[in-house]
Amino acid sequence: MSQSKDSKALSNKHPPLLSVIIPVYNVEAYLERCIQSILKQNYSNLEVILVDDGSTDNSWDICKLYKSRDHRIIIIQQTNAGSSVARNTGLNKASGDYIAFIDSDDYVKTEMFQTMISYALTNNLSVVECGLTQSNKAKELSPYNHKCFIETQEEAVERLIREKNWSVWRRIYKSEVIGDLRFIPGKIHQDVFFTIDVLNRVEKQGYIAEPFYIYNTENESITRSPYNMKKLAAKDAPYYVFERTQHHNLNVRTLASQYLIRTLLSHYDRLFSHSYLDPDYTYRKEIKSEIIDQLELKYENNSFYALLAKYSPFWFYGMILKLVALRIKIRLMLLKR
Repeated sequence: MSQSKDSKALSNKHPPLLSVIIPVYNVEAYLERCIQSILKQNYSNLEVILVDDGSTDNSWDICKLYKSRDHRIIIIQQTNAGSSVARNTGLNKASGDYIAFIDSDDYVKTEMFQTMISYALTNNLSVVECGLTQSNKAKELSPYNHKCFIETQEEAVERLIREKNWSVWRRIYKSEVIGDLRFIPGKIHQDVFFTIDVLNRVEKQGYIAEPFYIYNTENESITRSPYNMKKLAAKDAPYYVFERTQHHNLNVRTLASQYLIRTLLSHYDRLFSHSYLDPDYTYRKEIKSEIIDQLELKYENNSFYALLAKYSPFWFYGMILKLVALRIKIRLMLLKR
């Protein structure tokens, strides 16, 4: 990617306004780091929308403090309703030409928005995605990664299914592409639904490999908490991916089916290790039936465990999982010697 070419794209036009939407909930330990990383961007035409989702710590006070320091900051406080609703509140308030989402415990590199908006303008793109890294690896980053490319809709969807890169905070979006699209309240994997819907509205998207986004690994969230029934309900996300990719080529449809089966197997396996959640096998019977339905679609879904789940009685499948877990445990013990 040519930095001079992208800089020229910005200098020849009035810099578009970028609305950065940040849902905030009990993140006083990380919020200032997040806000500062945005205010220090070398792209300055921003409005930063902080939506406090009923925090009970000092997060709201931090929002008010930064509002008093920088006129670009807009603060909104609402009763706790979840990050989906907070993001929607931000979308309803946003007036930017482009939209970006940042999670309040994460932070971004100084060059992120300048580089992404420049690339979008240079190549007439409505969506641009960047790379990410984890906060515990941020200091290990190599020099600037210049790899970037433009993908067709199918190419982008195929890569996302392979890499499972659904997070909305690694992209900028032209406001007109989002339009009336909103996040679904209460969804654990809300980003999956939103990302698929956005990509189905564009013919192409840009990708910049540089890990501009720093994902926080220190703060526990619901997606990293112990397995529970709310997580089981999240299997509707891969179903949505499967359903919304049926107009694509055979390769994409096959990947979507494989992705769905892998997710179903993950829930199936976890219910065996958390059998108290499913004492009468109700949910495992349901998932087994869903796996069989996918296998009958005749895609290249020759997963050993999918076939094992299809043909094995529950007691046998559970025994295999215990033997595999024991084998892994023994191997780890031997490696520590």
